[in-house]
Amino acid sequence: MTGSGAWRRGSVVDAHRSHRTHEIVWREVADDFVTEYSRRMLMSLPRRDQRESGELYISGLLSLTGRKSMRSIASIAGGGAAEQRLHHFISKSPWDWVMVRRALAADLDRALDPLAWVVRPMVVLKAGEHTVGVTESFVPQLGRVVNCQRSYGVWLAGETQSAPVNWRLLLSEEWLTDAERRRRAEIRDASGGDDGGVPPAAAVALELTRAWGLRPRPVITDARDEDVEALVRHLLAAKVSFVLRIGGATRLTRWSAASRGRAGRWMTAQHLAESTDRGGPQVGWVGRIGPVGRAAPFSVTDVVPPPGSGAALLRLVGAPRPGERRVRELWLSNMTDASSAHIVRLGRLTERVDEDFAEISTKLGVMDFEGRSFGGWHRHATLSAVAQGIVTLSAARDQAVEPHGDDLQIAWTTPGWLEALLPGRARGHGAPEEVLR
Repeated sequence: MTGSGAWRRGSVVDAHRSHRTHEIVWREVADDFVTEYSRRMLMSLPRRDQRESGELYISGLLSLTGRKSMRSIASIAGGGAAEQRLHHFISKSPWDWVMVRRALAADLDRALDPLAWVVRPMVVLKAGEHTVGVTESFVPQLGRVVNCQRSYGVWLAGETQSAPVNWRLLLSEEWLTDAERRRRAEIRDASGGDDGGVPPAAAVALELTRAWGLRPRPVITDARDEDVEALVRHLLAAKVSFVLRIGGATRLTRWSAASRGRAGRWMTAQHLAESTDRGGPQVGWVGRIGPVGRAAPFSVTDVVPPPGSGAALLRLVGAPRPGERRVRELWLSNMTDASSAHIVRLGRLTERVDEDFAEISTKLGVMDFEGRSFGGWHRHATLSAVAQGIVTLSAARDQAVEPHGDDLQIAWTTPGWLEALLPGRARGHGAPEEVLR
């Protein structure tokens, strides 16, 4: 298979990636794994015809090139009646997508033994106003208001592979308070509401441990465009370890060991990191085509979280580029017993997820659902996650795992998810970002 961008029955992507080019190498995989794994993940569906439709849908996501529409997926089964059958299965059938996600999460947790749960947003631009969840919204990465559908996914992530297991579609007040919209999209009272003030970036991850019983892992997310105060407050209350990438303007203050609390005035995270002596471990920056520059030390500061987040000892880790005083990355964590190198290593798992999203998820059609049903969106996202689980596990079979110490090497990259959501724009890795947002 060459350059088609699809996973045909009999083919799967190999997660061995060159650190220089990040190219994906294709290899063959047995057909029976696709069938066997799909059947295992769909065991909770009560009827045989539902399970058969699910297998057909997953097979279509894996085998087709281009946009994964209901019609194109049905074409592999002859079209016509198959399209109606799939439309009902995704948009109208009452099967519970949560049970499938729980089975997928439990299986991938055992198989991949992930380092963390990475939460990332997904923004899909839309032209109309009837697609479920679509509203006009300001997207910081685009710098403008656009008509879009927004959601959050949580990924089980390690340094060499990652896969999504849960999704949450955001519904604006317009959708939650408009009875007619709720009726058309079949949004029931128990679906799509708020989470008692818990930010969606936290709620989508906390569901894995509160409702699904998975062993907690550190929650990682790029929180530069999130409410850091609310995230910290709710993650602390849930007693979950976390690593958040924060913006330079986030307000913090130094922790005083003498008073066991705040010492001095509130300052920006950028100022705190740059005014701290850098006595931490050396970090080597790695570019797209190999090492650049010399090693640079971390700045490490014990801090108190933003006002209203609750009293706690947190750690602020700043990572500069070699030869520069300006800190380019800021990470806030409650993992005060961990090394600063480990905190940054966990934080950089967001790049693993960004790359897998651009290279695998988008090609499996996670952004392609065009229906108007709330349940349909969640069922499509769920089966797309199962398809990615197949790709990830197939690749992991032969993947060599290299040991890593605390001599962290950081890749200087631009996340690829923004390119993935822009229609007609070539996906790829951009130039290094120059400033913190």
